[in-house]
Amino acid sequence: MKRMTAVFLRLVLGGLFLAAGLSKLGAPLQTLASIYAYQIVLPDWLASTIAAALPWMEILVGLAVLAGLWLPVALGWTAFMLVAFTALTAQAWWRELPIDCGCVDLSELHPALAVLSTPGGAALRNLALLGLTAALAALARRQPAEKSAG
Repeated sequence: MKRMTAVFLRLVLGGLFLAAGLSKLGAPLQTLASIYAYQIVLPDWLASTIAAALPWMEILVGLAVLAGLWLPVALGWTAFMLVAFTALTAQAWWRELPIDCGCVDLSELHPALAVLSTPGGAALRNLALLGLTAALAALARRQPAEKSAG
């Protein structure tokens, strides 16, 4: 059961990060515009670098989590990105900035999921995903011990 839970969590987290990266890959200017919409002070070179690197980071992390490769490292990067995304969306929510988080649009699955693209919804979603990341990390740490015990 724990193995099935871990596989399910890998599919959810890895799939979301892979989809997010792929959705940004062909739209670097839109990604850059999303970064500027958060109204944080960044030099232009750094904002451009983030816009170019973020899709690839999300794709690599998504693939690694999906495949279960380098899982501690991949989950560390997942957690790092989710903490950063949560902080950014929370400050945008607090400042009442009218932004689109630049996330995967889940409203195509159901219209009620459009709330997850608002700053508040994205911040709460990211906190939930951070919890799933922690749960997967805990399961992954226990898994090798369980195999050797059997």
